[in-house]
Amino acid sequence: MTYDPQPGTILVADDNFEICAFAKRLLESAGWSVVTAADGAEALRFYQEHQSNIVLLLTDVMMPNIGGLELADRVLRMDSQLPVLFMSGDSWGAYRGLECISKPFRSTELVEKISRVLSANTHSERTAPAA
Repeated sequence: MTYDPQPGTILVADDNFEICAFAKRLLESAGWSVVTAADGAEALRFYQEHQSNIVLLLTDVMMPNIGGLELADRVLRMDSQLPVLFMSGDSWGAYRGLECISKPFRSTELVEKISRVLSANTHSERTAPAA
């Protein structure tokens, strides 16, 4: 199923190549532009260079170099309104009050969760923090 184009780009960070490739194919078929990063450090570099285009960070929790929690913390210091969705092999997000999807996930589950997170954020004005 192909959807209408969606505004902005989703940044997917996961050290598992198969998950990155699956998420990229799935989200692109749902209409989003997608870039992938193999770890938090690569994702952070990409975000710093392309911040204005990113509409959501989809990140694994456990990654080498910079983990997902630290990545989200650093990105949110640059844009406190950026929606972040964590992926995890366990249910750690449920008790931390964070937006999280458990791996493995179904295609429809990921698209619906991202759509819900983005919809909840449309009423917030995204601004960069003062330097």
